[in-house]
Amino acid sequence: MDNNLSISGVGPVLKKIKNIYRNSKISTKIMTIYSAILILSVILSGFIYQKIYNRTLSEKVSQVSVQTLHSISSNIFSMLDNAKNLSKVILASNEVQESLKETNAGNISYADAERIINTHVSRFIEAFPFISSIYIFDTQNQRYGIDKLPLKSLKINDITDASWYQDAVDARGGFILRLNAGDIYEDISGQQYISLIRVINDIYTQKPIGILILNISDSSFRNSYREILSEYGTDIMILDQSNNIVVDFSEFDSSYVSRLIENEDQNSIVEKINGKNYLISILRMQKYDWSIISTIPFEELSKESYAFNTAALSILAFNAFLMFLGSLAVSKMISAPIKKLLDSMKGVEKGEFEKVNIDAGNDEIGSLRDAYNIMIEEIKKLINKVVHEQKVKRKAELNVLQAQIKPHFLYNTFDAISSLALMGKNDQVYKVMKFLGSYYRVSLSKGSEVISIKDEVEVVRNYASIQQVRYGDIFDIHYDIDDRANNYKIPKLVLQPLVENALYHGIKPKGEKGNITIHVKYLGDFIELSVEDDGVGMDKGTIEQILNNEVKDEIKSFGLKGTIERLKIFYGINNPVTIESSENGTKVIIRIPAKEVQ
Repeated sequence: MDNNLSISGVGPVLKKIKNIYRNSKISTKIMTIYSAILILSVILSGFIYQKIYNRTLSEKVSQVSVQTLHSISSNIFSMLDNAKNLSKVILASNEVQESLKETNAGNISYADAERIINTHVSRFIEAFPFISSIYIFDTQNQRYGIDKLPLKSLKINDITDASWYQDAVDARGGFILRLNAGDIYEDISGQQYISLIRVINDIYTQKPIGILILNISDSSFRNSYREILSEYGTDIMILDQSNNIVVDFSEFDSSYVSRLIENEDQNSIVEKINGKNYLISILRMQKYDWSIISTIPFEELSKESYAFNTAALSILAFNAFLMFLGSLAVSKMISAPIKKLLDSMKGVEKGEFEKVNIDAGNDEIGSLRDAYNIMIEEIKKLINKVVHEQKVKRKAELNVLQAQIKPHFLYNTFDAISSLALMGKNDQVYKVMKFLGSYYRVSLSKGSEVISIKDEVEVVRNYASIQQVRYGDIFDIHYDIDDRANNYKIPKLVLQPLVENALYHGIKPKGEKGNITIHVKYLGDFIELSVEDDGVGMDKGTIEQILNNEVKDEIKSFGLKGTIERLKIFYGINNPVTIESSENGTKVIIRIPAKEVQ
């Protein structure tokens, strides 16, 4: 019973909602549909993007981790292989073999043997910078060797008491690796080192005659892969066969890697450290029974995940497609009444002033229909008057336009000449006429749209000379011209409008004498031209308006705007002009490609 009441109550509610929607504003209708589509699109797109992002990032991090570990292991192998080969050279050398056999037999003194051996091995310390020290012990527990640091003292009485001695013997001429030589030294330097240890056998009898220890500082290990670590913000830790830390680049607690060490079947885990996700990976180097553990932040790799950007663009395109479908639905819903209104408007364009009949509710289209029909009636009455007014208006606009394009500079110059002539200043009249003639001769340039930079500077010289005669001692102009730029071409009248702008809107408002400086610099593939003044300057907002072509004061900005637009079109670049300004003046900088005049 209750269910039937609920179902029967749905119909009136839906009908009421439909009526509300039908009589609502068009903007409400559009926003309702668009919002529903957009929300659905964002939710779906976000879900898909997150899946793609996480999967791709995980693959990328894993790939980088593997590459990093293998690169580091390769460097370590190379260093240890070099140390191994060096140890072979030392233990097989005649100097070491004969000296150890003779001193063990008591045929030569320890001092003589030490001199021979140390002289011999010192060459290898210099030839192999990663080796920090070389120690040799004979069967009498006498020590020989070279160390870049002070020679280390032994903690043990006899080398055979070392914890690793039996392992070295069992290696049968091979080598073993131990951290800090198994702590047999009293080392006060605090430096960690990796020791390559092997028994020295008589090459003829294969009987032990000594022990060789090559020490490699941990800093040498660090230097071999420092650049690898810096690329992705990677930290590493190197463990020996007993899981002692050989080298530690990691800033994190080593407890994070305990699971990897204990579980030989697991090569990587993801841990959240200090609020960030890290991939912790391990590479077990079977050759030396060592392990390398790396920590790579997901965050570093996400910065260069171009695949994710592609996915984002695809999602945006997908969203746009959904929005397009929504627009089609909305357009279909409201296009019929609007089409009738547009058809009537097209008839008005042909002189057919007829009312439009649209079946619409109380929304904007219905209001627009009523207002349009009233307007049609008014237009019929006023059409003749409007046509007449438009003719008068167009004529007035044409007159204003013609007035704007008059050569005001020429008129003003002739006014100045007239004044000078009346005052009897014939020399100045001559100079102005000469400058004016040269100005137009160069600037007109036989109808060419481009001139050399040398000629452009000449135009500025003539213009500035005329203005100095007109305004007296109001400004000085200076030229800093790189002659290498003279023969490169530029659209004509680029610098002159900037000088005019500096004079009228920088120097004159200042109320005192100012300076204008023209700079031309040759920069190889580019040429930089600038006009600098010490006038009143411009604020940041005005500069942005000029560069964005948004200045309302057309007269004030005409020279700059025109110059910027012409340079954009001529060179095909978006930002040819930079403006630097403060209360102490303005500098307009033009940077253009170097093109020689043909």
